[in-house]
Amino acid sequence: MNKAELLHFYTTFTPNTDPGEYGYLFHELPQGLPELCRLIKCQLIHPTMIKKVRHLLTDYTRNEDEKFYKITEMLAALVERNADGLTFERLPSERLLISCRFHSLLLISMLRSRGLPVRSRVGFASYLSENGRKYIDHWICEVWEEAEKRWIRVDPDWELIDIQGDEFLMAGDAWLMARDKEINPQLFGVKKSWGMHYIRNNLCYDLNAVLGNELCYWDYPPLCQKEMDELDWEELQLLDEIALYLQDPDENYAQLQALFSEHKFLHFKR
Repeated sequence: MNKAELLHFYTTFTPNTDPGEYGYLFHELPQGLPELCRLIKCQLIHPTMIKKVRHLLTDYTRNEDEKFYKITEMLAALVERNADGLTFERLPSERLLISCRFHSLLLISMLRSRGLPVRSRVGFASYLSENGRKYIDHWICEVWEEAEKRWIRVDPDWELIDIQGDEFLMAGDAWLMARDKEINPQLFGVKKSWGMHYIRNNLCYDLNAVLGNELCYWDYPPLCQKEMDELDWEELQLLDEIALYLQDPDENYAQLQALFSEHKFLHFKR
């Protein structure tokens, strides 16, 4: 797949990002990424923010991640709660209480409706931790910037555009750094779950996302259902290889697809 074909692939809706009958909601969206991210935050509230807005909520006061999987399900609920659709005027009580994976799906769906290349990426954000000392599990988007011929990292949850440096570490980079003992794997995770298993899981999620299959947090491919000390040498080497290829998924897309096709334990089927 050459570069043009690859970029076209990332303009095509996946089953999880296709708005279906709700595509009409995208007809009059703002043009710029900052405005789109602001619009997304007027539709969604991350569950970690619930305590701050609980006094403004009514029927929905808990994490709703498990209610949704595809963008069509999210859009249907948004319309049900406010028939005006994607509006900046949506009340907090009318928003969905869902996490970063779903924020990324909404931005992907919006941009692909315009024929723009965009993909979900999975890794860890230091800007989500106190003093930036830890790396918190996080999902963002990569958006193709045609004028500069490069991907820019966009976090619609935190409304960050063109994230630079190691503020966000891709799961593959985190895996290789931890494997080479350049960084402590216990710095990676969220809440009470930290360590190499978390990095491994996000590595598999990122592989799936790059290939067009945006999994959910609870979708564990068979390889991720093993304890780390149960992985054999060949499985560890495979994860190393995937992590290396994910450093440049455009150049290595064919290799990533081949490894994914060959090893069924990297797949998750609902």
